[in-house]
Amino acid sequence: MIPEYLKRNLDLFRTGEYTIVSERDEVISIIEEESEGAATLRSKFEDEAVVFHFPEKRTLPYLDANKKACQCADKFIFIRHVNNEKWQLHILEFKKSIKYDKWKKIKNQFKYGVMNARALAAFLNMEIDGIVLETAYRNDWKLRNAPYSPTAMRAANSATEAAAYKEWKENIVILELDSKEISFFHEKIQLDVEGNGEKVFKYNY
Repeated sequence: MIPEYLKRNLDLFRTGEYTIVSERDEVISIIEEESEGAATLRSKFEDEAVVFHFPEKRTLPYLDANKKACQCADKFIFIRHVNNEKWQLHILEFKKSIKYDKWKKIKNQFKYGVMNARALAAFLNMEIDGIVLETAYRNDWKLRNAPYSPTAMRAANSATEAAAYKEWKENIVILELDSKEISFFHEKIQLDVEGNGEKVFKYNY
C-alpha cells in the first residue's frame, strides 16, 4: 500500500498535479498536450505508482532558463518496489519525430528531469532506487543514408551525429550528472500516426 506519510505529503500538492495508482492493472491515460509531442499513452501498471503530470512546467523556480536549466522531461512516474518503500523513477519524454537536434534536446530534458525529480523525491521522502528513461514518439529517426552502417554514417554525417544515432538505436543513454558520465537504461515507445500508444509500467528488477 502507498505509505501514509507519502499520502500526507502528496496532499500538500495542488489538485490535478499527480495521480496515485494503487490497483494492479489499473489503466490511466498519460496525456501530452504540447504540439511538439501531442500524444495519449494508455498505461497499465503492475505495481503501485505515482504519476506527476506537469514536471516540465514545474521546474525549480530559481533555475536560469538562459542556461537551459529549466528544460525538463514531460512526465515523472515513481513505481514502488513490491517488498519495501523504495521507488524506481521513470522519466518519460514525448516527441513527434526523432532526429539529431531533437535527440540532443531530449538528453538535456532527461538530465534536468533527473535533477528535478530528485528534488521532488526528497520533498516527498521517497528513496529512489534506480532510474529508467523513456521516449514516446511517432516518427523514428531517419538517416540521410540508409540502411544504417557505421562506415556509411561516418562518410555522410558528423562523428557526433553518428554517435547520437547509435545511442538512440541502443538501450543505454549516457548523461553527464554529478560531475561524471552515468549510463541509464532507455526504452523507446512507438506511437501510431495520431500519437496514441500503450505501455505497461512496472518496477524493472
